[in-house]
Amino acid sequence: MSRKVAWISDIKTEDKPWGNVRSWSSAGFIHGKILTIKKGHRTSLKRYKTKNESFYLLSGKVAVIYGDEKTTDPKYMQHGVLEPDQILSVPSMCPYRLEALEDSVIIESSDYRDMGYEILEDDYNRQ
Repeated sequence: MSRKVAWISDIKTEDKPWGNVRSWSSAGFIHGKILTIKKGHRTSLKRYKTKNESFYLLSGKVAVIYGDEKTTDPKYMQHGVLEPDQILSVPSMCPYRLEALEDSVIIESSDYRDMGYEILEDDYNRQ
């Protein structure tokens, strides 16, 4: 019989054109990130094939664009603003984009599955 054991691990930090991401993996398929997005910058408009995500705004103010699994054109998506202590939940195949109206810190949690994704738009020409 195998035994379950807790552990301590380091986080991975990755610089992005819009700020940075600090990430870690946990038990099972749980994955966490802390996104720091600089004012005036935004993430790519993208969607994940099987990954479900939640974004909790810790500080700042973030404009969000989000749609259903059939929508890929941002002009047909919902637009809103996240304030601290609000959450954006994004099921798999639903596109979204985050834009910092102020320097912002977001905690992301996801069910770290297949990381296949599609970028619909990107300000920094990433694929």
